[in-house]
Amino acid sequence: MAEEQPVPQEAILDLLKTRGFETGFQATPLREFQGKLDSITGTMRQGNRGPYLVVLYNFSGLEVIASLEPYPSPIGQIEIPQSTKEGTKMGYFGDSVDKLLNAGVAKDDESTPTRGQGYLIGKTLHMKLTPGHMIRGKDGDNWVDKPTDCWTLMGVVGEGVSVAPAVAGAPAPVATPVAAGPSATQEALRLLNGKTEQAWHQEVFSNTIVKANNDVVSAIIGRTFLEPMILAGQVTKDEATGIFTVV
Repeated sequence: MAEEQPVPQEAILDLLKTRGFETGFQATPLREFQGKLDSITGTMRQGNRGPYLVVLYNFSGLEVIASLEPYPSPIGQIEIPQSTKEGTKMGYFGDSVDKLLNAGVAKDDESTPTRGQGYLIGKTLHMKLTPGHMIRGKDGDNWVDKPTDCWTLMGVVGEGVSVAPAVAGAPAPVATPVAAGPSATQEALRLLNGKTEQAWHQEVFSNTIVKANNDVVSAIIGRTFLEPMILAGQVTKDEATGIFTVV
């Protein structure tokens, strides 16, 4: 498998559009969340038609609203293949950004400045995977329009802008709300502070709040609980003593 090639944010922003699109595999269980957009990066991948660019939107401080499976991590990443065409995943996402950031500016108005996706960096966004967007794809030997789930910007938190796009006849997405995770996560972090991992294990698995959440317990047992916390800067580890500190 070919190694992915990182693409810096500056190069990505020059390619992203929110309007003027030409006519013409979800990597995360997340289906709806709020989180701070820390950066927009990208990676080159190899497809059937050659290399293509995938834009990566990197979030922290997640509040999970819906997910196909438990998602206790405070960080997340969604990916959208880059395109300048309408009727693509990037086309639909760019249109949702344009409707929010440039409301009131006509599509054919080229004299009024508009905001691009770079404006979203550092903002807390409400993101949702919405169904029923028609995207052209192959069905056997024929090209047909197929209803597809696409990422949509629902709102920018704190700026009073939100939208609730509806797709006629589209079924509601199947997702599992995650409500109990945060309290168990917070309790597990409280117990972790000032302890080594071994000392933490002696307490965390007997704690009634943590034990009540099988997803958090499974993440701790599977050793997938601490790494995202460390990557997000919420937890640090003293390599000399092995003691963790919750920031």
